[in-house]
Amino acid sequence: MPNRIVELAKQAYTWFYTRRSVSRLIVSQFTRLYYQTPVPVRTWHNTTWFGTKVLKTPLDLWNYQEIVSELQPDLLIECGTAAGGSAYYFACLFELIGSGRVISVDVAENEDRPEHDRISYILGSSIARDTLDRIRDEVSGATTVMVVLDSDHSRDHVREELKLYSDFVTGGSYLIVEDTCINGHPVAPQFGPGPMEAVKSFLQSDERFVADPRDRKFLMTFNPNGYLRRLP
Repeated sequence: MPNRIVELAKQAYTWFYTRRSVSRLIVSQFTRLYYQTPVPVRTWHNTTWFGTKVLKTPLDLWNYQEIVSELQPDLLIECGTAAGGSAYYFACLFELIGSGRVISVDVAENEDRPEHDRISYILGSSIARDTLDRIRDEVSGATTVMVVLDSDHSRDHVREELKLYSDFVTGGSYLIVEDTCINGHPVAPQFGPGPMEAVKSFLQSDERFVADPRDRKFLMTFNPNGYLRRLP
């Protein structure tokens, strides 16, 4: 009887880890397919929010919706505006819950970005002193602050953003690092050290944050290990 129990345990162990490996392979392959499909079909280049391009997956956008509904932040700081689709998306969520606003920072100006009473755009580098001074003024008095980093994806830049913006995030809220999937995690292996490498370095040196497993809730994400939650 004991030998039978041991054998069943081994079978269960093998089944579990085989299944997990297969699941990871499927998710990894689908992420590559989703990310690398050529233009003009390329899905994430053709995703819009009420007509404005938003360079994210619907799965991550849904995750954001759940986080915003859960936390109801007073302020969301976004580094990297691009066309303004995600800023507009967040503003619409805030409009639905009746509170909250967005500050979106980018080095490039774009007059076609959507306008909304809950969006403030800042033109400048996310790590420039002037930009940070303006954001500090906005953060003053906010009870719950959330940050999304989606600007320059080089490791050193993201690492500096993590250092500078982590202090703005309130206890229990999120600091989300976008596009940790690049540099072979599992897409764009030629990119070089990027957001994932910055996150790993940051978590080793800052015990206030942990990688929240909700990034795997919908299986595929552009931000694996990038949903960083500040401990209460």
